[in-house]
Amino acid sequence: MTRHATRPTRYAPIACGLLLLAATALPAGDLKIENVKLAQRDTKSAAVEFDISWTNSWRHGSFHDAAWVFFKARAGEKAPWRHVRLVADKVVDPTGYGQRKEGIPLEFVVPDGEDGFTGLFVRRAEDGAGAVTAKGVALPCEPQSRNTEIRAFGIEMVYVSEGPFYLGKGGDAVKTSEFHTSMCEDEQPYAELFAQDVITNHYGPPYHVTGPGAIPIGRNSGMLYALGLEAEDGEDIPASFPNGYAAFYCMKSHCFTRGLYAAFLSTLTEEQVKARYHQFGHGPEIERSGKAPDYVYSAASPDSPCPWLSWADNAALAAWAGLRPMTELEYEKMIRGPRIPPSGSDAQLSYFGAEQVNLGGHYERPVSVSKAVGRAFKGTHGAGRPTPPEDWPVDISGAILRNQPVIGDHLCTSGRQEPGSVFADRRLHPFAAWRAARSAPSGDSSMKPIANRTLNSQTPRLQGTFPFKGGPDRWGEPLTVLSGPEDLYPVDRRFVPSGDKMPWQGPKDLNAKIYLAWDGEALCVGAEVTDDRHVNTQTLGNIANGDALQISLAVEDGAAWNIVLALTTKGPALLQVEGTNNDTLVKTVDCSVGRDDEARITRYGMRLPLSTIGLKPGAEFAFNAMVLDGDDPGGMRQYLLVAPAMTHPTGPELYPRFVLGE
Repeated sequence: MTRHATRPTRYAPIACGLLLLAATALPAGDLKIENVKLAQRDTKSAAVEFDISWTNSWRHGSFHDAAWVFFKARAGEKAPWRHVRLVADKVVDPTGYGQRKEGIPLEFVVPDGEDGFTGLFVRRAEDGAGAVTAKGVALPCEPQSRNTEIRAFGIEMVYVSEGPFYLGKGGDAVKTSEFHTSMCEDEQPYAELFAQDVITNHYGPPYHVTGPGAIPIGRNSGMLYALGLEAEDGEDIPASFPNGYAAFYCMKSHCFTRGLYAAFLSTLTEEQVKARYHQFGHGPEIERSGKAPDYVYSAASPDSPCPWLSWADNAALAAWAGLRPMTELEYEKMIRGPRIPPSGSDAQLSYFGAEQVNLGGHYERPVSVSKAVGRAFKGTHGAGRPTPPEDWPVDISGAILRNQPVIGDHLCTSGRQEPGSVFADRRLHPFAAWRAARSAPSGDSSMKPIANRTLNSQTPRLQGTFPFKGGPDRWGEPLTVLSGPEDLYPVDRRFVPSGDKMPWQGPKDLNAKIYLAWDGEALCVGAEVTDDRHVNTQTLGNIANGDALQISLAVEDGAAWNIVLALTTKGPALLQVEGTNNDTLVKTVDCSVGRDDEARITRYGMRLPLSTIGLKPGAEFAFNAMVLDGDDPGGMRQYLLVAPAMTHPTGPELYPRFVLGE
């Protein structure tokens, strides 16, 4: 069935071998690893088999989550627990790794190198979103002796792609201690400039991290700077410091769980546990039973965040798990991704799907670049022991507080604050966050870097009048194709269910080609939207709350418009949401919208007279477009954007710029 119309209603603005001892699995949040078995394969390796599941999982190209899985073993009840090293001949899907039973197809990533083979990332093998359940997962590990008991552990992680990103907000909005690009050309101290109320002239834009390597810190123009938290020794950030450009994984949640921390304590020696168990801190949430030296620790609410953990407590657990701390540069990258401009109010979910960001109820404690002890961090991973590597800060003195609430304000992504004393660390906040991370292995070639969209600034001229009925075959080349998770908003629709509705399922769910041209007399906008369902039951000024195309346009003299075109149950409709000269433009726009239900395609076309919008050849204009997706009568669920800053309040000054070409 095809529906098509060119006269819309217009609205004015408004296994294997010898079986060893049974194994156990410990909970880690929503992730469950169960039915763990261990078998000897030969003299060189053993095999671990288990079932794994977690509810909120996704993969859209390089955007994905994963479970970091690792193992501990002991040969008899009196023997100490030791970390189990895996056996792998390559990074992705090594020989011997797989699943023998039903479930979601999985991919296995085993980091190698000096600090490798301590665990693996388990992730979806194919694009999709929803729950993961897989049975009979099998993988080889180092050989084990008879009477060996093995335990499996897991932590949910998200992948942060390689690529450039921005630090801080920059400009007049910069607050004390926030990152920005220095614009100073003289030696006048910042304190004097601040006192003279001219400091805003020296606050440059957000600092752009464009690659790996050292980052200069200082007041000279173009350097990274943060007023109030200057590098104490005047040194730059060294190339060995994880500056966020390279790909890495970080914890999906902001805290280790009580169940995982209890399991961690249960594998430590009596001497090791003395520094990590605090009876009057997290003690009420983690029960200790048995007798020394064979205490057993358990949690009544194993999936809940573990409270009152110090920086050193978290670092010990991360080292034990084969992970590492996250740096404050990686922290900003994890939240914002490559977005321009970076927003100070990112909340709930990060650009890459990390949870509990900027909620104002906890602190984050990544490694600081303002302290020499922090900049000495080289990103070394833990070796499976509770003793951190030598390059890690030993306590919170090498960390910075991020995402913290302050009186009358919330510092959000950009906010930085010096931590208090080491003694106060454990009492800083019951759920002070500590996201463990791990650098992505270089052999994972299927993961692609972040690609910033490049748009042709020259708007091509069509031969003849804009062909509404011709469709894309006569519209020329598309300006851009919107088909990836980086194009989809709100951010949570990329990753998590909305009520009883599944998250975005990829391009088959919603994608669009956007066209921009001119025909000598008018600016022409087209969109071909592939959508599994077209639903718009709205009327009057609410047609943007369903399937629709919305465009925003601004010209050099300051005139700007925001227009929505939709195919509703009562026919096509055109709405001017914002605009100069009242409804002059909406009355003169020629437009068309049609739906091919069999092909699942909706085509939109608009022709905006140059004389009405005040645009002449050679003049620059700003343009943005949004494809709104309804799917059901409940209203708009998600949307695709050519560029950010189109949602209310709109920011045309941030839109891509174009010029009418020949």
